[in-house]
Amino acid sequence: MIISSRRDCLTVLGSLLVILLWIACSKEPQTEEGMMKAGLDFLYAKRDPNAAASEFRKVLERNPNHYGATFQLATALDRAGKPEEARALWQKMIAMAEAVRDKDTVAVARARLGQPPAAGEQPGEESMMKSGLELLYTKHDPHAAAAEFRKLLVRNPNHYGATFQLAAALDQAGKKAEARPIWEKMLKLAEATNDKETLKIVRDRLARQ
Repeated sequence: MIISSRRDCLTVLGSLLVILLWIACSKEPQTEEGMMKAGLDFLYAKRDPNAAASEFRKVLERNPNHYGATFQLATALDRAGKPEEARALWQKMIAMAEAVRDKDTVAVARARLGQPPAAGEQPGEESMMKSGLELLYTKHDPHAAAAEFRKLLVRNPNHYGATFQLAAALDQAGKKAEARPIWEKMLKLAEATNDKETLKIVRDRLARQ
């Protein structure tokens, strides 16, 4: 096409602008669920905690009190080697979990922060969780971490956090077949409490094998 005049040029440019605006406006807005799914994939499948953190931050910009995004962002920051930045989120997570009486998440967050166990928690469980989390996410020793989580599960076979973390540790240790029945157990525990965010993680993990 030959543009014969300045007027024709402006007309063409105007048409292109309309087309570009239409394309931009026609894109579906990213949903919280989509951002969570992307973040979980980055964190647990692709093992890219920085990219995962970016996705969870987007969720929290839209919904500052999103339960799953708060927990997962804290976890992602720990894995990215940013424990001080994660600390504030773990503190926030304790308050959120206590408000809904999610004792297992409270225990995980307290273990991460090195705080004493809540009233009524069995002595030693908090220290075992803390030790396992330290081995898994700070020292990157999934074999030793798995041993700690197993000790806790001997004492409390249905400990929510230890079950999840044992499955994660076995995955990181390259023992995916051994991890699978733990993930299946975790699926039942999460279904029983209607923990939607954990259910997404577990189902995604089980679907990959």
